[in-house]
Amino acid sequence: MIDVRTYPSAEPLLGETNDDASRPRLATDLAALLQGTERAEPALELPSLEELTLGVLALADGTRRKVLVPVATAPIEYALVRVGEDVLVSAYETGSAPRVVALDRRVSLGGMLDACARAARDAASAATAAMRDAALELAERTERASIVPDAHPETAVVERSGGSIESPGDDVPLAFGFVAWLAPCVDPVPEPCSRADLHALLFEGKLWAFTRGRRIHLATGPIVLAVQRMIVAVRALVDAWEAGRAVNVRLRSGPFIVGTRADRSGSVAMTLGCGDDGTVTIPALDTPSAALPVLRVASDLVRALVSVDRTHARNLRLVALRDEVRALRRVVRARTRIDGFVNEDPDRLRLAPSVSEATTASGSLERPARETPQPVAASRLRFGERWRAEIEGLDSGSTFLCGDRLVVSTPRRVLALARDGGEVLWSRSVMRAASVMAKTTLLRLAPDGSLALWDVLEGDVYATTRVTPRVGNAPLGVFAGGGSLPPLAVLAEAHSRLVAIDLRNGEHRWRFDSRGGGAFRLRRAGRILLVACGDGALHAIDVGSGEVVWRFSERVRFCMGPTVTRDVCIAVSGEPGASSSSLFGIDLYSGRLAWRRELDAGALSPPLSLGDVSALAVGTHRDASLVAFDPSDGALRWMASDPGIGRGGAPLFVDDALVVNAPGGRVSCIELGSGEIRWRRDLSHPVTDDVPRRLEPILRGGALFVPSSTVHVLRPSDGAPIGGADLCDLIPDSLRVDERGWLYVVEDSGHLRVYAPAPQLRLVR
Repeated sequence: MIDVRTYPSAEPLLGETNDDASRPRLATDLAALLQGTERAEPALELPSLEELTLGVLALADGTRRKVLVPVATAPIEYALVRVGEDVLVSAYETGSAPRVVALDRRVSLGGMLDACARAARDAASAATAAMRDAALELAERTERASIVPDAHPETAVVERSGGSIESPGDDVPLAFGFVAWLAPCVDPVPEPCSRADLHALLFEGKLWAFTRGRRIHLATGPIVLAVQRMIVAVRALVDAWEAGRAVNVRLRSGPFIVGTRADRSGSVAMTLGCGDDGTVTIPALDTPSAALPVLRVASDLVRALVSVDRTHARNLRLVALRDEVRALRRVVRARTRIDGFVNEDPDRLRLAPSVSEATTASGSLERPARETPQPVAASRLRFGERWRAEIEGLDSGSTFLCGDRLVVSTPRRVLALARDGGEVLWSRSVMRAASVMAKTTLLRLAPDGSLALWDVLEGDVYATTRVTPRVGNAPLGVFAGGGSLPPLAVLAEAHSRLVAIDLRNGEHRWRFDSRGGGAFRLRRAGRILLVACGDGALHAIDVGSGEVVWRFSERVRFCMGPTVTRDVCIAVSGEPGASSSSLFGIDLYSGRLAWRRELDAGALSPPLSLGDVSALAVGTHRDASLVAFDPSDGALRWMASDPGIGRGGAPLFVDDALVVNAPGGRVSCIELGSGEIRWRRDLSHPVTDDVPRRLEPILRGGALFVPSSTVHVLRPSDGAPIGGADLCDLIPDSLRVDERGWLYVVEDSGHLRVYAPAPQLRLVR
């Protein structure tokens, strides 16, 4: 609990008074002037007397024809528009669901000047000495003010209509139409300026809907408020549609009512109406048929307003509405667009020379698909510390083991350390940038989009280029060369684009523009790069040319990365944790659908390639299962309790078993033939012990190295501990093991330690 105390300012604000008797009278007079109410308590808080008076003076001398007066203590605004000798006064809240108290009340400009002058003198009589002179000066200035004749006493009102003016027919389930009376802005906005002007959107109009030939009256007055409420309801509907969950939303704007109700099967019912005329529920809709008519009428309304006055295009309120409409339309159309195609010449890819190394979206080389343990001695392994280092700004995700050296990238320095003794081979001062390793090339991407290619052997920048900055997203890179292909690094840039960089000279080789939100999930399979980007399509790119060789498209979203098992691309639809998902088997080289299987529950993890089967976690985090499928036809092989993959556990395919290191400190080994647990070990306490940043287990020399609260070394056959539990006191946020069995333990606190196996005596017979 935080004790918050407020203290009054030393001097009251102009317009505030310490006289309790005069304060209600001033509030009542101003409320009657601005809000048209004679109640003791005004409907809305009143603006500062100083701001209000200065705005009225600007209207009187002709400097401005429209003034917006905000309230400092609440999201409330007053709009004053001069029309001849009068002022049109509007009072409203400026929140997400604006409430209009007064709209275009006609008040005499001279009467407003007199009222402001009286209020200023009353405030001066009750103010402190420091504020009295300022209040009196304001009152005298207001009393001396003269009203300059209005050069444009009347503003022409333009009528615009849009949407469905007449009934579109009995077979159309939903359509909207409107008519609006619009007036150009009375004060042009300076060219480089953009501002939020809610009052400009409070124009008069009529809004109606057609449902299967029947016309329904929805709103009269500021119809933009009703349209904004419908957009909010559509956003909730689309979000639930993407997540595969039910939703029930009911919103109001004055007498206007809109409601959307959708179940998990996708059936949508929309409720519309006016409080005076009742409501109508339109059943048997789907999300596109309910959302797209709303988006169309909102887009037509924005276009009509801008056509009358181009300055409205710089109204931040209108810009936000337009951007929301466009974003929702992209989501709906991406999921409903079916434009997939297949590769008519799959043999060209099938017969192409294969690449021995596969990469994922992590930017580093992936371990081989199958790890085969070698015999290991039954005795415990002992390790001795070889060297240690403390590096300021050390990031475990930017520490790379490259041959005979460790390359460390920090915000201020890049350096290479000899892996045997820790000597500094080279060190360079740098600016802050994100780091990705591709083979023996370090790529450093700066926030402004400049990309530097480093030779990790010499520590020199041998090429520079520039990509479009990717604001708000983590760096994403994958090595995509080797064999008969030139060495390439595929990076994510901008909002939704991939670019291939030639690692020899930094030149751009090709670009790919996605239709989704740019949350890329990449999987390399030989010459093919599989791309899922959150829309309704899965793309296969030839990494040599950048050509999209096939595209698989469905009315679902592919938000998780695919995998490849026996020349079959396995992909799952939906977001992790959705209520329902589908599993797809697609031919890797042609893009033809081989099979589809509906899952009984939502997927919690991307599919895994495990030799002859593919597996993924489904269900909920509290009750998750690991299910395995045959990649050839999608048939269920077995189902078992999830060992932790759905909670972020790291898997390792070891011969005929799956080892999973879960975040709670438990490591499990599962038989891939039956799904039975071969062995299970608790390595740390699930509550009190720290969890490392990366959980991937490593198999080297017949020993299994598992990062937990510390490093554990286990025998793969039965999980028996054979060393490492008391190795060091660091949290292994990043663990590397080289071919000699040396351990490189990195903690994000800035500590790096290296351990080597100690010599052992063995009896030779």
